[in-house]
Amino acid sequence: MMFLATFTVIIGLSLAQTPEPCDKDACLLPNCRCFSDTDIPGALTPQETPQIVTISMDYTLNTEYAPLYEQIFVVNNPNGCPITGTFYIQDLNTNYDSVKAFYEKKFEIGVSSFNGTLPTTSTGWIDLMKGVKAKIVGASIDEKQVFGYRAPQLAPGGDDMFIGIADQQFLYDSSCGTSEYATQSTLKWPFTYDYDYGSFTCNGGQAVNLKFPGRWQVLIPELEFNDEKCATPQGCPNIETKKDAFDILYNNFVKHYDGNRAPYTVVVDPVWMKIDYKREGLIQFVEYVRAAFDDVWVVNQIQALQWVQNPTPVANLTDFEPWKCT
Repeated sequence: MMFLATFTVIIGLSLAQTPEPCDKDACLLPNCRCFSDTDIPGALTPQETPQIVTISMDYTLNTEYAPLYEQIFVVNNPNGCPITGTFYIQDLNTNYDSVKAFYEKKFEIGVSSFNGTLPTTSTGWIDLMKGVKAKIVGASIDEKQVFGYRAPQLAPGGDDMFIGIADQQFLYDSSCGTSEYATQSTLKWPFTYDYDYGSFTCNGGQAVNLKFPGRWQVLIPELEFNDEKCATPQGCPNIETKKDAFDILYNNFVKHYDGNRAPYTVVVDPVWMKIDYKREGLIQFVEYVRAAFDDVWVVNQIQALQWVQNPTPVANLTDFEPWKCT
């Protein structure tokens, strides 16, 4: 059972509008959530809310990297189902047999780029998304199961990029790194671009200024470690041991867990995975949070968003359909 919205495709700026102030009586789940909404979805308390962790993997996926990624996903969620993650595919050097193999294990497959470069027009964004999605679909992956987009270099393309997202019927974007919403008191749950989102901008790339109904934004809060700040773990320069790799992931996890339980998105790439102690620190982090906390769930990005669309208390999650094994 899926909790996904039905959308009208936006092709061109002539159909887009400047967003108006959010009406909480009209902006309702599962299809809409106000940027200004500071409540946990469903008005749940933190104690009723699962701490969602999503492991998201960028760039190339092939036979060299697949065995490294497989080492992360060896434990189960509280319902006994194997943990999974999300791959945002870069076409260059990707092996689509490897992509299909992860898809068949219930991993989510999203779109990133052809070769890591950024388009400069809405047509360019549409062509990029359409082209990479076609490669994914060509690997016998259901087009209706390709939900998400992440821009290369975490450099979103503003309105032009979202025109592409709407054209290709993607449900969400996960390209926006933020330092503004990165502390325990400011973490923000996913929201839609139906209504006004103030002066909100990402750390890189271009801002969105127009209205894109039903399109979700999944923010990536900036990480902090040893007085350094970085968009992704690989971006922090002072990760020198397995303990460092564990600590940067765990310390930033705690901000979410002790805060409003907003989903914690971990971004990793082949460079991180090829360094033994960094990979081992990530594996240790995943295994530890699953063993130490009975309300932590490691799911892929679309599963996380399905929970936001249909918030379900921790006590009822073993029967939450999108998180079941089948």
